[in-house]
Amino acid sequence: MKIKTILFTFFILCCQFVYANEIAITFDDLPGQQDESAEKLHKINEKILKTLNKFKVPAIGFVNEGKLYINQQITEKIAILKLWIDYGQILGNHTYSHNRLSNVKLDEFEKDVIKGSMISKHLMENVKIKYNYFRHPYLDTGATSEIRSSFEKFLKKEGYIVAPVTIDTDDWKFNKQLIDNPHNKKKIIQKYLEHTRAKFAFYEDASKKIFSRNIKHIWLLHINLINSYIMEDLLKIACELGYKFVNLSSALEDEVYFEPNNYYAAFGVSWLYRWDFTRGKIVDWSKEPEV
Repeated sequence: MKIKTILFTFFILCCQFVYANEIAITFDDLPGQQDESAEKLHKINEKILKTLNKFKVPAIGFVNEGKLYINQQITEKIAILKLWIDYGQILGNHTYSHNRLSNVKLDEFEKDVIKGSMISKHLMENVKIKYNYFRHPYLDTGATSEIRSSFEKFLKKEGYIVAPVTIDTDDWKFNKQLIDNPHNKKKIIQKYLEHTRAKFAFYEDASKKIFSRNIKHIWLLHINLINSYIMEDLLKIACELGYKFVNLSSALEDEVYFEPNNYYAAFGVSWLYRWDFTRGKIVDWSKEPEV
């Protein structure tokens, strides 16, 4: 077992220097996607963080601070957020309540963003790390240009940078299958890994069709049980596909993230779809792999 781990570590480290593709890994719904006990959530987070740390992968965790107050384990759940910082990772704002921007009044949503920063921002500032990234719940960036424009002005005033998503491998769907059918764990994990490879292939192809190159990608994952089981396997897939792991700031240096985005709908999609939609759609999105 030790030999296998050493070889895999060497493999991951080598890919950081050999390959040109770059990807940032982001996690939504801290301290955890499921409403589990703080003890279970701590184990899930720690497994993921240990794997990221072992292979020197930078990541950001977007927090729903409302989840900290479920089950009256506030101190224990705040400790999970501290764990991220202890492992050298950073935190971002995913709102307090995880509502869709299109489902609530704009001023209420903005208050929810401010409320969702109270603890995470303090933890980051305590260790002199800048707290400045925001991820839209459900990737809902606003159903009209007026709503989006107003909200983006608010984000700019508050000092936030939006964290887009280009690769979404639907981990939450497989996680639900795993929770509902734990006896099928091996099969569900196998299907999840196969689906991840297929989604990477599709998004890479879409990127090349839209921009004539493979852009710096941003991968959406969640803090959940299935990812805690196979974080190493997920990293290995990205590595085998030629990716170097970078932080979110580095990924956002790619000029594509300044591209116009005229996609207005409550249904969240990859930014690749948004850019393609804005340019006139040359990608056949009906071929995007489904769970």
